[in-house]
Amino acid sequence: MIPQTSLTLQGFLQGLHGNMTGLIGSIIAIAIVLFIVRWFINKMAKDADLDDSETATARSWANGIAGVVALVVIAGFCINAVTYATNAIPRSELDRSSINRDMDVNINR
Repeated sequence: MIPQTSLTLQGFLQGLHGNMTGLIGSIIAIAIVLFIVRWFINKMAKDADLDDSETATARSWANGIAGVVALVVIAGFCINAVTYATNAIPRSELDRSSINRDMDVNINR
């Protein structure tokens, strides 16, 4: 009998619960920081009498930076999800261990 593992959707989501919490918290933090930065841009535009083009440029830079940071956070979450789903990292250092050889001997009996 060959031991098999099955990954259900519920078990997969439970395993990624901590990562999902961090992802949602990070996206909320990015949104809050973006709103604060945009508020400062609007305040500077009123106080310093900036042109509309300068204000639009500052807003686009803020939006772009927030978007890049959000993409990096989401990419990190996806990498963690793939690693968890494939379980590649923990098995890579056990491939030639005595535990796997003993299991192979027991399975082949």
